[in-house]
Amino acid sequence: MTGRRRLAVVTAALLALPALLTGCGRDQPPASLVGTTAFPAGERQQLPDISGPTIDGPALDVASLRGKVVVLNSWASWCAPCRDEIAGFVALAASADPAEVSVIGLNVKDDPAAASAFIDEFSIAYPSIADADGTLLPTIPGVPPASLPSTVILDRSGGIAARIVGPADPKQLAALVDSVVSEPLAQTPTP
Repeated sequence: MTGRRRLAVVTAALLALPALLTGCGRDQPPASLVGTTAFPAGERQQLPDISGPTIDGPALDVASLRGKVVVLNSWASWCAPCRDEIAGFVALAASADPAEVSVIGLNVKDDPAAASAFIDEFSIAYPSIADADGTLLPTIPGVPPASLPSTVILDRSGGIAARIVGPADPKQLAALVDSVVSEPLAQTPTP
């Protein structure tokens, strides 16, 4: 392969990388949004109203969890990267102190039976809000409208402390959550 052809192949691969990293979203976000971003306490946006019926239970309003660190993971059963990352969220939910941390799913544009089967297959014990028409995900600040998987970690007052666009690494996820849990309450902005 000539140097010019090799350069063309490498360039094409690099241009495709953001699409591969973001997973299943139909509208790919700019490469600058893919990955993990942590926000200092004074620069956090509040999560808008994210509420609705859960797949396996009663309605849930994320705002009702204020006082805890909340990990909100957007997923769909048809999303391969969501399947790849889900074990990290299940492990986090099982190991976290429920008085300190709540893990919540946001199931986006999914068939209810497929979503329930996904929950059973991966033994997901935490609730997932059903976003059947995909209207909740686009309201999350800093998360491109159709980015699956994507995750936000909320501080105790509902401010977005960290954002992950694309699959979450379990060790990095745990470290981010630990960091937000260990924040002094005085640093957390009020709503």
